[in-house]
Amino acid sequence: DCPPQVFLFDLEFGCSSAHILPELSHGQSFHLAFSRADCVYFLGGHSLSSDSRPPRLFCLHVELLQGSPLISCESLNTGMSISSAIITRTGPTHRYIILGGYELDSKKRLECSTVTLDEKGIHIDHLEPPTWIPDIIHSRTWFGGSVGEGSILLGVPTEGRP
Repeated sequence: DCPPQVFLFDLEFGCSSAHILPELSHGQSFHLAFSRADCVYFLGGHSLSSDSRPPRLFCLHVELLQGSPLISCESLNTGMSISSAIITRTGPTHRYIILGGYELDSKKRLECSTVTLDEKGIHIDHLEPPTWIPDIIHSRTWFGGSVGEGSILLGVPTEGRP
C-alpha cells in the first residue's frame, strides 16, 4: 500500500534515512537479502501489485559518505522466482545456502541453491537438496530460519498434531 523504500540505520550515531529508488518501483515482500562489503543483494520476493514472484535480483550499492549516503541500485539478470525461503551463511566466506521457499502460492520449492559473493559479483548454483521426509513434502506450509553458520531450523505444522 506504500511506495517501496530503502531504510539505512546508522547505529553508531543513532540516525536513519529513507530512500526511494526508481529501480524498485514495485514493492516486494518475503525476499532474501545478503551482503558483501558495500553491496546488498535482494533476491526474489512476492509482488503484491501483480500477485506474482518475478525472477528478481537487485544489487544495492551503498557508499556511506559524511553527511548523506550515496545509494545506487542495479537490476541483474540472474534472479529466481522464489519467496519465503530460508538462507544461511556457511562460514566466514561469503557463501550461502538457500533452502526451500515457494515458487507459487501452491507450489513449494523443494530445492536448494548455493549463493557465492566474490569480487566479480554473485553466483547462484543448484545444490543437491536433502532427502525430504513425507511430512515436509506433503505439508502445505513451512517456516524456519537460520540458526547459525550452515544450520537451519525448519518447522512444519501438521494436521491434527500440535
